[in-house]
Formats: sequence, C-alpha cells, structure tokens
Amino acid sequence: MSDEGRRRKSWREIDQQRDHSAQRREERPAGGAARGARSQQSYRAALDRLFDSGRIGKLVEAQGVAAAPPDADGVERQAALRQLVAAEGRDAVTVAADAYLAHWGWPDDVELLARLIEHRDAARQIEAIERLLTQIDQQRPRRARAVVGQLRLIRDTAEDERLVSLAQQLLERLD
Repeated sequence: MSDEGRRRKSWREIDQQRDHSAQRREERPAGGAARGARSQQSYRAALDRLFDSGRIGKLVEAQGVAAAPPDADGVERQAALRQLVAAEGRDAVTVAADAYLAHWGWPDDVELLARLIEHRDAARQIEAIERLLTQIDQQRPRRARAVVGQLRLIRDTAEDERLVSLAQQLLERLD
C-alpha cells in the first residue's frame, strides 16, 4: 500500500480519537457570560427598587437597628451618585459629574475620583488626578486596569502638559 493513497489524519482528528486528551477542554455552556450579566442587572434593579420604595427602612428596623430619619438631601445625593456611576461615555460622565460637583463638591471616594478622570474638561481631569494622587497609597481603585487605560489615553493624546505629567505620575504609582 502506498503512502500517496492514504489520507493523513490531522492533529485534531487524532486528539478526538483519544478519550482524555490534554488538548480537549470542557466547553462552557453557551450564554454563560450573558446569564451572569443578566443576573447582575436583575440584582441591581431589585436593589434600586428596594431603595426607591423606602422598604429598606423596614428591613433595617426588622434587624433591630434604628433607621435614620429620611434625608431629602441624602436621597438626592444618592440619585446623583447613581447617575454618575451609571453614566456611559465621556459626555454622559461630564454631565453627571458637573451636576454632582455643583451640589456636593469633590468626593473623597477613590472610585468616584477615578470615574471623574473621564471628564471632558482638562481642569476637572487635573483636579481628579491630583486628588487621586493623594489617596492612591491608602486605597487603590477596584478597576485599576481601567484607570490605567484612561491614564494612558490621556498621556498619549492630551495637549495640556500638566495633565500629561499628572497622568504619568499616577500611572507610575498604579503600576
């Protein structure tokens, strides 16, 4: 029998013949990532409904902890925070950040300051980065990789030399 007449098997076919090949891996169920995102969205929606309905006070009282009196300013601040956190894109972040900063000033939270780096105004970005530089040693942002990406974008594209310098300083502290 000649070798020319025989078709050679591919490595994939050879691996499929084996029962426990190291190259064969268990496949994830289809839609696993989508299911996780949907459950997270429904969980967040349920929490938002709970806070918006005011039932959270009843749950706290049921636990034996005295609930704080309703604070209209606190409710407005929480709504502004939610808008800032939920904002998608630089324009939406800019609008939400300006609304928040106008009423409540600069936050001390590292996560919110990291979010404010996306602002369209270079002066706001400079202020956010300066505040982050003072706090970064005590607490790192949870999404540090996303912040690093934003800082690299600023470093590579911004025209303001001070902004570029501050972005580079923060990058060095995060790496």
